Amino acid sequence: MSDNAPEMPPYRPGWISDFLVSANFLTRIPLNPGFFYDMSSLQTASRCFPLIGTLVGGLSGTVFLATYFLGLPSLLGAFLALATQVLLTGALHEDAIGDVADGFGGGSNRERKLEIMRDSRVGTYAVVILILVIGMKAAAIASFDNPFHGFAALLAAATCSRGILVWGMYLMPAARKDGLGAGAGTPSLTTALWALFFTLAIPLITLDPFLVSIGLLSAFAGAGLMGLIAYRQIGGQTGDVLGSLQQISELVFLLAMTAALS
Repeated sequence: MSDNAPEMPPYRPGWISDFLVSANFLTRIPLNPGFFYDMSSLQTASRCFPLIGTLVGGLSGTVFLATYFLGLPSLLGAFLALATQVLLTGALHEDAIGDVADGFGGGSNRERKLEIMRDSRVGTYAVVILILVIGMKAAAIASFDNPFHGFAALLAAATCSRGILVWGMYLMPAARKDGLGAGAGTPSLTTALWALFFTLAIPLITLDPFLVSIGLLSAFAGAGLMGLIAYRQIGGQTGDVLGSLQQISELVFLLAMTAALS
C-alpha cells in the first residue's frame, strides 16, 4: 500500500470491489481499486478468486490459440501460454509450490519446515518440482488435437484451481499466527459457496459436462491430497500451501482432461 492508503475510503464488500481486491492479490495487473484494503478483506473478496482465474486462463488460452494460428509448434504454444500466466500473476503460485517443496522436503520438523518455507532462497526441491509441474502442464496442453480444447482447458483449469484455493482457506486452519494464511482469515460459508458456484459453472460453459466432471473431481482429489500432506507436515495452511493447492489442482485438471480426450 502507498503512504496515503489510509486516507482512501475503506473497503466495502461488493462484487466490483471484491473483484478488484482479488485481482490485486492474485495478479500483477495494474488495477487501482480506489479504496483501502488489507488481507482481512479476502474473507469476503475471495469469492471472486475463480473469476480472476477465468481472466488469467482466458488470456493465456488466447495466447495458445494465437500461436496455433501462427503455425507455431503446439508445445511452444503451451509454454508461451504458461509464460503468460506467470507474467500475469508474478509467479505467485509457482513461488509458493517451490517454497513448500523446499520446506517439506528439507525440514526435519514442523518449525524447521516453516522456517525454510519463509526463506527466499531456492533449493533443489523447488527447482525439481517447478520443472516437473510446468513441464507436465505444457505437455498436457500441447497434447490436445483441437486447439480450442486447449483454450477451454486452460480457462477451466485456472478457474477451478483458484476456486479450490478458497476452500483451502475455509477448511484448513492456519499453520502460523502471522503471514498471508492467518491474515486472510477464514472466509464465510457464503463466500466459499459463491466460489464453488463459479468453480463449477464457468468450466461447464466452456467444456463438455463429462469432461468437466472428470477434471473437477480429479482437481479436488489432487487438492485434497495436497491439503492432507500439508496438515500432516505443518498442521494447516499458509500462503505457500494455498498456492500449492492451486498449482496441484490446475495440473491434475489438465492431466485428467488429457487422459479423457486421448
